[in-house]
Amino acid sequence: MKKALAVLMVLAMALTVFACDKGGKSGELNVSVFFYDYSDTYIGSVRAAMEQGLKDANIAYTFYDAASDQAKQTTQVETALTSGSNLLIVNIVTTGSDEAAQNIVDAAKAKDVPVIFFNREVSDAVVNSYEKCCFVGTDADEAGYMQGQMIYDFLSAEGNMARYDLNADGKINYLMFRGELGNAEAFGRTLYSVQNANTLFGSAVLAPSAANQTDSTQPADGISPYYLYGNWSAANAKNLMDTALTTYSLTNGDIEIVIANNDDQALGAIESMNEKGFNTGEAGAGYIPVFGVDATAVAQDAIANGKMTGTIKQDAQGMADGILYLAKNVGAGKELMADTSGFNVDEGVAKIRIPYAIFTGDGSAVPPEEPAATLNVSVFFYDYSDTYIGSVRAAFETLLKDNAVAYTFYDGASDQSKQFTQVETALTQGSNLLIVNIVTTGSDEAAQNIVDAAKAKDVPVIFFNREVSDAVVNSYEKCCFVGTDADEAGYMQGQMIYDFLSAEGNMARYDLNADGKINYLMFRGELGNAEAFGRTLYSVQNANTLFGSAVLAPSAANQTDSTQPADGISPYYLYGNWSAANAKNLMDTALTTYSLTNGDIEIVIANNDDQALGAIESMNEKGFNTGEAGAGYIPVFGVDATAVAQDAIANGKMTGTIKQDAQGMAEGIFYLLRNVAAGKAVMADTEGFNVDEGVAKIRIPYAIFTGA
Repeated sequence: MKKALAVLMVLAMALTVFACDKGGKSGELNVSVFFYDYSDTYIGSVRAAMEQGLKDANIAYTFYDAASDQAKQTTQVETALTSGSNLLIVNIVTTGSDEAAQNIVDAAKAKDVPVIFFNREVSDAVVNSYEKCCFVGTDADEAGYMQGQMIYDFLSAEGNMARYDLNADGKINYLMFRGELGNAEAFGRTLYSVQNANTLFGSAVLAPSAANQTDSTQPADGISPYYLYGNWSAANAKNLMDTALTTYSLTNGDIEIVIANNDDQALGAIESMNEKGFNTGEAGAGYIPVFGVDATAVAQDAIANGKMTGTIKQDAQGMADGILYLAKNVGAGKELMADTSGFNVDEGVAKIRIPYAIFTGDGSAVPPEEPAATLNVSVFFYDYSDTYIGSVRAAFETLLKDNAVAYTFYDGASDQSKQFTQVETALTQGSNLLIVNIVTTGSDEAAQNIVDAAKAKDVPVIFFNREVSDAVVNSYEKCCFVGTDADEAGYMQGQMIYDFLSAEGNMARYDLNADGKINYLMFRGELGNAEAFGRTLYSVQNANTLFGSAVLAPSAANQTDSTQPADGISPYYLYGNWSAANAKNLMDTALTTYSLTNGDIEIVIANNDDQALGAIESMNEKGFNTGEAGAGYIPVFGVDATAVAQDAIANGKMTGTIKQDAQGMAEGIFYLLRNVAAGKAVMADTEGFNVDEGVAKIRIPYAIFTGA
C-alpha cells in the first residue's frame, strides 16, 4: 500500500526584537524551544512550522535564539527549567563533542523534564543516558549520498558531461563548500556526495578543484581534506568564492561544478558568480552547475529561475511534525517515544529519522537558449463548493501566482454542459493549456469531447482528481491525468477502522448490542464515480478481511440500491453525493427511526469528510459527538483530511480520515505545466512520480490521519 507522510500544518512566523519569543496559551505543557541560530535559513523554516503547530495545538511555548553561542544556550536552558518549563526541545549549538548536550540532559533529568534534541545531532550515548531523551533529525550521511546521486544523474543526462567538462580531460573539477567542522552532517555531505557520484560513474570522475583549500586534519580519503570553509553561511561562501575567482576561472575548467553542504553556501557562491555574468538565469549566460542541501524557498526559487541546479530537500515541515508528535505524547502523559512505529526509528536508541528527497524543480535548471513559451492556462473545477477541491484550488493558485503564470479559473457548479461551454470559450480565447476537473465521471463522452476540442487546436489537457478512463487519456498524446488510486482510500479506510476497533476495549465499547458485529452506516459519493465505488466497497471489505470475518455489517438505516453489485456491501448506503448538507438531512431522517444507543448504528463511514461532518452535525443535535466529556460517541471515518475534519478529530468529534494530499495534487499538476511551458512533452521527466503502466496517469498517494 502506498503511503505518504501527512502534512499537518502550514508555515507561519512571528518575530520580535528579543532573544526569545513567547506564544501559545497556558495549559499542561510549558514548552521551551532552543534554536542554535535564528539566522540559519533552514532552521527558520523549522521554527515557523513548529510555531504554527504549537499555536494550533494550543501549547504554551517560549522560543530562544542562542545566536551560535553554546554558553548562552546553556544559560537559556537553566533559566527555562527554573521558570517551570516541563519540556525542552533543543537545537544544540555545539555538535563536535558530547559535553554541552550532556550538561543539558543532566539538568533536565534532575527535574524529570523530557528533552527532545533536533536537527543538529547528539550522540547515542547522550540520548541513552536518560529515558526521557530523544532526537529528531535526518540521517547524517543520507543527504551526501543523495547529492551524489543527483550530481551523477545530472552529468549523465545527454550532452551534460561534454558541456561541463570545460577542459575536456574526462574529469569534473568540483569546488566544495563545507559546513561546521565537527558536525556529522557536514562531514557526511562533504565525503559521500563525491564518493557516491564516483561510485555510480565507476571511476573518479569528480575531482577536487585546485580552488579548494586543503585541510590536513581531515581523513586522507582523497575527498574530505578539500573544501572552502563557509560554515553554513551565505556571506562566508560569497567572500570565499570572490577570493577564489581572483585566481581561478569559470571558463577554462578550474571550477566545473560547485557542491555545497547547504543551500545558503550554494547561494553565496552563486551571488559571487553573478558578478562574473554566470548563473544569472538569463538566456545565453555562463553557467556552472551548483548543488546544495535543504531546499529552502530561496534555493527553490533559484532553481526555478535557472540560477542553481538542484538541492536535497530537508523537510522542515516533517521535522516540526515529528517533534510536535512527541510533544503531544508528553502532554498526554505518555512515554516520549510512544506510538512511534510509523516513524523511521534507529535500532537501540531513541532517534527518529526524517527522510531527505532530491529536488531539482522541473528538471530544467539550466537557463534555456531561448525564453520559454508564455502560458495562458485555463483551469476548470467541477464544483467550487467541494471542500477538498477548494484546498487544491488554493494550493494551485498560490503556485501559479508565485511563478507569474497567467491563468483563468472556472467553476463548473456540477453542470457538465456549463463546463464544456467554458472549455470552448477558453480555447476560442487562446488558452494553450487546459487543466480539467471533469464534472461527469460515469461515462467517457464528456471527457472525450473536451479532449477532441483541445486536440483540434493542439492544446495539451491535464485531467485531475476526478478520473477519466485510460481510453480517453490514450486518445491524445498531449493528454494525461493526475489523481489518486480510485481504490486506495477505501483500503486505507478499512485499515484505519480495523486498527481503531482492534485497540484495547474498543470492540466491546462500540458493539452496542453485543452481537459480535459492528453495524455501519455508509455515506456514498457520486454514482458512477470510481472513487465513490472503491471507497464504499473496499473500506468494509478490507476491514473484514483484516478481522478474518464479516465484523462490519450494514446497518438497517442504510438504503438498498439493487442496481449495485450484489457483493453484500455496495448496495447499502445513504446517497449524500459528497455533500455535507445532504448527509445531514439523510442522517436526520435516519435518526427518526434508528437509534444511536441500541446498536442500530454503531459506526459511520463516509466517502469524504464533508459527508462525515454532515452526519456529525446531525448527531450533535442528539447530544452525540459534541466533543464534550461524557457525551455519546459514534466513531466516524471520512476521506480527504480537510482542515475542518482535522479540527473535528482534534476536538473529539470525529475519529479519523484519509489524507488526500491537496498540495501534492497541485504540485504534480504544476510540474506538468512547467513541462508544457518549457516546450517538453507533457509527461517528460516524470520518473520520480508513481505513473501507471501503459497510460499517462500520475498517482498521488493517500495517508491515514487520526491526529496525534
